[in-house]
Amino acid sequence: MNLLAAFPGKRYIVLKIKDSKVRQQANCLGMGEGEDVFCVARRERGPVILGRGGQLVAVGGEVARGIQIAPLRAKRK
Repeated sequence: MNLLAAFPGKRYIVLKIKDSKVRQQANCLGMGEGEDVFCVARRERGPVILGRGGQLVAVGGEVARGIQIAPLRAKRK
């Protein structure tokens, strides 16, 4: 699923970022592929507001469409 399908209040893992420039920016913010992010808010066609480590980032709809995510599974004890 892509980032536009994220639900506020849920955690996700970033699987793939199609655009190389967006991938580089996300890596610099600690929100690159393989990282877990928190969906703070979203609108139907964007933007999506993500959080990680106390930092918030707004991702526009067109960019969000190119970011693949999956729900983050809770770790078992």
